[in-house]
Amino acid sequence: MWIQKLLLACLPTSYNEGMNKSLLLTISLLLLLLSAGKATAAENEEVPSFLVAGMRVLPKRGDKAHNFSLLEKYAHQAARQGVKLVVTCEGFLEGYTGNRKIAGEITRQEYLKTCEPVDGPWMKKIAQLADELNIYLSVGFAESREQNVYNSVVVYSPTGEIVLHYSKWHTKGEPFNTPGSRLPVVTTEVGTLGTLICYDRQFPEVPRILALKGADILLIPAYGRDGDRNEALLRTRAWENSVWVVYVKQNQALIINPSGKIIARDHGDKDQLVLARIELDENVGTGDILERRSAGLYREIIELQRQPRK
Repeated sequence: MWIQKLLLACLPTSYNEGMNKSLLLTISLLLLLLSAGKATAAENEEVPSFLVAGMRVLPKRGDKAHNFSLLEKYAHQAARQGVKLVVTCEGFLEGYTGNRKIAGEITRQEYLKTCEPVDGPWMKKIAQLADELNIYLSVGFAESREQNVYNSVVVYSPTGEIVLHYSKWHTKGEPFNTPGSRLPVVTTEVGTLGTLICYDRQFPEVPRILALKGADILLIPAYGRDGDRNEALLRTRAWENSVWVVYVKQNQALIINPSGKIIARDHGDKDQLVLARIELDENVGTGDILERRSAGLYREIIELQRQPRK
């Protein structure tokens, strides 16, 4: 046996001749057990993981009370199933009233009536819900802030504290919304989270910045309808940044792993929760593109603007 030969080779010659074979066998067995123990420990080392739920639920336009009741219903259902993070669609609280193409004509004053500050009465109720259920809760809403209005998302911690607050950068079709100016990430017990909203996903720079800041999971609340290319785009965003993507609309939910594979999706036309287990293993943040970037070559992208065709 190779361990015995190795031991004999390491011992002085005088010991080679007189060494008791049973002692050699005992030492060999001990070494084998030690080696097996290390292998078993490595195999049993738990990969951090948790359940996430995309709340594929249609809110009622302009009815916060109704929409909060939906949030309560599905958040309670998710918590009973052991979910640690629940994600709603874009503009869930007020029903996404700020996009004329989707919601129809609306004046600024009418829109303002559907908005509220981050510490507004309904947002406080959502914070209390996260605390009650001991979950992370990501909710989209129309935010009034000082003299402006924003299309925002807030992530509450299991104690009801705001841990992430993001406002949509690319606000095409939303005439009253002010573009956001920050791309924050936050490290939590369920991983490092970053978020973007709907149209932001079509600009590769946005998720790339979040990934470079350390995001493991991108939350992407959205609203509206998209064709087949949307799934290809989202799978690419996950793969090219080696991050998890949780994409939630009022009529669709997709959960995509860092390899670009859709591991969970909605089915049918009814309101529903879409659940998946997110694993923060060695596949997160280690994609070829991230590892082999040549950032010095990309400086021109800031200055260049494509000229229109003549």
